[in-house]
Amino acid sequence: MEDKKLNGSQSEGTQTSEILLKVKEAEARARLKIEEARQKTSSEIIREATEEASKLTEKILVEARNQAARIKTEARQQAEKEARAIKEKTEEEKKKLMEIASANFNQAVEKTTERLLQIIRERQF
Repeated sequence: MEDKKLNGSQSEGTQTSEILLKVKEAEARARLKIEEARQKTSSEIIREATEEASKLTEKILVEARNQAARIKTEARQQAEKEARAIKEKTEEEKKKLMEIASANFNQAVEKTTERLLQIIRERQF
């Protein structure tokens, strides 16, 4: 009977060993799967971060291009406005100078005419 108990204990010990071995194997597989999941998750996170960085970079570049275009347009419009103002001022100055020149010309013609008439009168006498 003792043999049966010993055989029963041995068989229980073997079963326990087998169960422990299976548990350890299951734990090892679980650790492996966890590590694979971490690596997969890490690579997935890195890929997603890279994609997000690319999208963000493109968005920033598009915004920078748009802003540069706005600045360029504003600068061109400002330059055109200043050019128009300078042209108007120049035209006004030209008009004033032409008026002064015309007045001076008329005055010079009158003086020259008077002088010529005076010379003619002096020669007639």
